[in-house]
Amino acid sequence: MAATDSDRDIRIFETSEEVARAAADYFAEIAEKSISAEGRFSVALAGGSTPRRTYQLLASDEYRNRLPWSQVHIFFGDERSVPATHADSNYRMAEEAMISLLPIPEPNVHRMVGEGDAVANASLYEGELQSFFDGDTWPRFNLVLLGIGDDGHTASLFPGTE
Repeated sequence: MAATDSDRDIRIFETSEEVARAAADYFAEIAEKSISAEGRFSVALAGGSTPRRTYQLLASDEYRNRLPWSQVHIFFGDERSVPATHADSNYRMAEEAMISLLPIPEPNVHRMVGEGDAVANASLYEGELQSFFDGDTWPRFNLVLLGIGDDGHTASLFPGTE
């Protein structure tokens, strides 16, 4: 289904702090609606540095007390093939900025394994997604967050590469 002009909601912000706050507000709004309707909220987090401030805001008292975090399920939209403790790990960034500071049950954090065989790890994550989403052909997250790099890349899709 193609997007129409009425489907678009383009917002322009003056500062990166305003963007981060708007993203945190939207995250909370969608989480509240999803939990009310479905009993849970599934989100695919972005990696890199762009979303860090949004994650920090979500871990602040303002948002920590707003959501029933036990009903939030965290997934990752992209990850590097590195250990969870590596400085380049998207999981590590999200863990330090938000996850470790919130009462999210450990089984609700669905980390992509970056250590070892990338093909085997991708297959394991595919199985985890299929299990969580009841075998649907494609996962249907309540929210997918995407950052953007200095070179315009998003979700580890880099300009000029195949």
